[in-house]
This record gives sequence, structure tokens and C-alpha cells, in this order.
Amino acid sequence: MIFFRYISLILFFLPFSSNAQQHLIKLATLAPEGSSWTKALRNIDAEVRQRTKGEITFKIYPGGVMGDEDVILRKIRVGQLHAGGFGGPGASKVFNDLLALEMPFLFHDYDEIDYVLEQTESFYRAGYAANGFILLGWADIGFVHILSKNPIRASSDIKGLKVWRLEDEPITEVLFRKAAVSSVPLIIPDVLLGLQTNLVEVVYAPPAAAIVMQWFTRVKYITKLPINYTLGALLISKRKFTRLSTEQQNILREVCRKHMLQQVAQSRRDNGEALNVLQAQGLQLVDPIEKEIQSFKDLVRESTPELVGKAFSKESYDLVKAHLSTFRQRSTPSNAP
Repeated sequence: MIFFRYISLILFFLPFSSNAQQHLIKLATLAPEGSSWTKALRNIDAEVRQRTKGEITFKIYPGGVMGDEDVILRKIRVGQLHAGGFGGPGASKVFNDLLALEMPFLFHDYDEIDYVLEQTESFYRAGYAANGFILLGWADIGFVHILSKNPIRASSDIKGLKVWRLEDEPITEVLFRKAAVSSVPLIIPDVLLGLQTNLVEVVYAPPAAAIVMQWFTRVKYITKLPINYTLGALLISKRKFTRLSTEQQNILREVCRKHMLQQVAQSRRDNGEALNVLQAQGLQLVDPIEKEIQSFKDLVRESTPELVGKAFSKESYDLVKAHLSTFRQRSTPSNAP
């Protein structure tokens, strides 16, 4: 009897320990601290900690400190990291059908984008899952514009200039080749140095991204014509995700969806304001020659057969186009960027 009283006394004074398993999610992104991307990630971390009573926490590595997106993907696949906030390049390396959403001149406005993303959500979730990742939410990066050291009003203006091309990105590779444009492949972290050293003279980015990455400090002009829409994805490895309980998975999905939708709204506000900021910083807004707009679109149309079924599947292209056609038949564009 004395023995059992002694054991009970010991157990009473032992520190309480929960049986709940603790999960640390290591997440990396190229997005710099203070951007709408990283603000969303920090808000996700805070709410997930609160909702799970500390059972799930994030360790966030912003600003490319873990390497470029290829490196981040490799680290996730070997378990050094668990998740990533990816732009189009990294997200398409996991599931290349993302590129079907980023074809030039595909979307006219945000209403079209939102409709198509909603209608294709199950397709993209299944595609990422088949490649070992869980899609937790889309991120808005924005409509891309040409930024240059000389004004670009026509396709002839770009010939003879050193144009940046995202390394291993198939759409620009085909377009620039067909347009006989001399392109310089670089990863995103190397573009600013490329501009500083005149390795490149022409780049392209959404206005807010051009400010965040400081590219605007090395160019003088921004072409008014939006070229294409770019988006990113918040992805977690399926291996890490399946270690969470069903309740934890549901909380993570719900919280990520909420804050990534807020990121989308904030990014669109940021890009709208950024055009004015760039002009206030001395960049000149250039209107393309009207007839040249059609020549740009013709080039995309001529290049499409080389991309569909190669850079991305025909299934994804047909799906996106079908939903876009349905939307346009019943709607009128209302909020062009």
C-alpha cells in the first residue's frame, strides 16, 4: 500500500505531458519579408498555432535564404523542408499544367481568372496530389508587363536588345525563338545583377513584383500592355500532410484558404497602386502601337501548337479554354487590371 502511495505521489509531481503529436512545418519561399506573400504565411502560422493549441507550428524561410525554387523543391523531396510558397516557375515544376493558366493574352480581367480557377480547382488539386504535393491555396502574383531600358512599343523595338528569359521556362523559350529575340536565361535571384551589369536590358514582371525585387531601379520604361497573368501556389508535401490528423488537416486547409484569398485581394490592390508608384519614381508608361498588339497575339497563336501537349497537357489547355469560353458567353468583363 505504501508502494502505491509513493508511485501516486511521484506521478502527481511529474510535469503534465500531452499525448498530441507536435508538427513543425518548415516552409521556404523566394518572397521577401514584408511582401503580401510572407504576411499571409505569418498569419497562417499564427492562426494555425491558435486553432491547434500549438500542435502545428511553422518555421518560415523567406527571401530565398533556402535557395531558388528548384533547390527548395529538392529540399522538400528529401525532407529537409516540408512546404513552399512557389511562383509559377516552381509550381509548374511540380505540375506543369499550371502553365495552361499562364499563356499570354489568355485572361482579360480578374473576374475571368477567379471563375476559371474555381472551376478547375479539383483538376489542379488532383494533379498536385498525383505528384506528391497538397495544394493549400493559390497566390496572386499579377499581370505581367515589360520593363526596359529603352521604350518597347512594337515587336521590332525588342529585337537586338538583351531580353531576360526565365531559365527553363518553356513558354518564353518558344515565343522568343519564334520572334527571333536574343534572350538571356537567368533565375529570378540573378535578374537584378543582370540589369545592373547590362547583361539584360529588358525584363518582365507584375508592377508590385518589380518594386519588391528592385528591378524598377534599373529600367526607365514600363509597357502598358499586360502580357499574361501569373499566379503562385502554396504547396505542402503529401508525406508531411498525411502525418497530420484529419482534424489538423481540415484546420490547415481552412486557414490556408482563408489567408491566401486575402493575399490575392491584397496583391491586386498592390499591383494597382504599383503602376502609379513606378511612374512617380520616374518610369515612363509606354503605350504599344495598336496594330502591334495584334502582332503579339498572332505570335502567341502561332506558338501554341508547340506548347500544347508538350509544355503542358492538351487536357489542361482544353479545360481552361472551355471554362473561359463559358464565362465569356454569359458575362461582361468588369474589372480589367
